[in-house]
Amino acid sequence: MTDSPYSVYVELAVPDAPADLYEALLDTLLEHHPTCGPALGPAANNNLGMRFFIDADSVVNAVSRGIEYAQAAAMAHGITPDTVIGAEAVTEAELDRRNAEPLVPELAGVTEAAEIIGVSPTRVGQVSKQLHKHLVQELAAGPVYLADGVRAYAATEHNATRGARISDLGLSPAERAVLELLHAMATGLPWTATTPADHTAGQALLVEEILAEGRLRVHPRPAGDIGLEAVLGRLVEHRLLKTRKPYRAERIEGHDTDLVVTVTDKGRRHAETGTVGSTR
Repeated sequence: MTDSPYSVYVELAVPDAPADLYEALLDTLLEHHPTCGPALGPAANNNLGMRFFIDADSVVNAVSRGIEYAQAAAMAHGITPDTVIGAEAVTEAELDRRNAEPLVPELAGVTEAAEIIGVSPTRVGQVSKQLHKHLVQELAAGPVYLADGVRAYAATEHNATRGARISDLGLSPAERAVLELLHAMATGLPWTATTPADHTAGQALLVEEILAEGRLRVHPRPAGDIGLEAVLGRLVEHRLLKTRKPYRAERIEGHDTDLVVTVTDKGRRHAETGTVGSTR
């Protein structure tokens, strides 16, 4: 197996180490392992931290050698091996990726959150409970949120609220076709397959029965190259559908793969945005 470069970080339970101990440990490491480029410094909790660059054939060997280097250097200066309390090994590429990340994530105040969600700043205040998990700090000027968290809310929870602005979820043609087919069947609307995705959706899902409250019993069937399980999973993830296996009383012999599908209110509204002006 070819060796790869790893960055190995080892932390020792030696808080508030004096500067001369850092210098002595560095000298010892450079004497015994000059090619590993050792670097020492205090961890976030002021414990003693050591980092090495080690070529190894696996992450396991890299972290093992890093711990050995740290323990041997520590023992040379009267520090017992059991002071090592943690170690991590990552590839140099992963270390470079982490170092390239901004130290402060993108933030959003009320104005920025309103632009992301597509509502007024007043509306942002009305959904503050839903946004609370993305709150970074409450300032005198107002709340500050993680921008990525606000985007996630806009794409999922916000669109699940009746009357809320509908955002583009980036559904694939197959996902939209399956959603529109199920919505049409659940509501008794006519369905006309006008695109290749529509034809494939119609082949992949046989609607066996319309149950109460807009639920459908559907029978999945092989059709073209559509990954039906993945399509349904993504629609469920976006809270456009709910799916479950039939209860015992609902089961039909020979239909072990049947599903009971419910188009949610959010799914209905998204399906209708794609059917306006059509016969579907």
